[in-house]
Amino acid sequence: MKDLTKHRIAGLFLLFLFGGGPALADSVFTIENPPVDFEVVDAEPFDGIGDNGPFATFNDALLGTLGECRSMAEFDLSSFTVPEGEFIFTATFEVRITAIEIYGLGVNGETPDSLVVDGYVANGIAELSDFQAGDGNVLDAVDTPNPQIGDELSFEVTSFVTDLVNAQEPFAGLTVRAGSFGGVWVGEGGIFPKLTIETGIPGDIDHDGDVDLSDLAQLLAHYGTTAGASYEDGDINHDGCVDLSDLAELLAHYGEGT
Repeated sequence: MKDLTKHRIAGLFLLFLFGGGPALADSVFTIENPPVDFEVVDAEPFDGIGDNGPFATFNDALLGTLGECRSMAEFDLSSFTVPEGEFIFTATFEVRITAIEIYGLGVNGETPDSLVVDGYVANGIAELSDFQAGDGNVLDAVDTPNPQIGDELSFEVTSFVTDLVNAQEPFAGLTVRAGSFGGVWVGEGGIFPKLTIETGIPGDIDHDGDVDLSDLAQLLAHYGTTAGASYEDGDINHDGCVDLSDLAELLAHYGEGT
């Protein structure tokens, strides 16, 4: 039944294949090693509230028996605007592991099974309260069963950043923490931590600058996915599914691009 539905939809959409539109190109906005990045420690008492710091470094993601340390980065979005005719199709937050044998707060060189990123509305100021500001707003997690120095980890934060941009919030706050007992350093420096926002024409699934048959084919190949779909699968509206709303969005922009 799913295949039959795909063929019927494809047949309907072929009626619209000769539409045209303005020449647009994907755009990339990157903030590297922001000036506001820091860490906060929860210890004595270990109660989920930041009480030591903020320290002017972006290093620790540690969860021990005696406390926790989280690293925070606040990215200034005030100079970012979505180009006319485009939308945010992906936003990624990247960190790099710089050390794996760290100690303190009950951790003795153990490493966590995952790292987690939470998001909060920031103000460009390092504050103790930022430790818990993102609690309950988990954006993404990356498994780290065997972390190595130099590993670069990417977290998907598209919906969060889109909401902030739409609300004209000037800063995006992102917190890195250990998802289980253990710790690593996700040290600052060079280009890290980094936030990359990519914009493009809605429906340009393969990111080649236009909306055409290859994008339609990619969407139809994943049509009916009900959970966990990515933009590259055809989940244009970022609701985790590939369905008629995504097809309608692609159709509305079919033929646009370079």
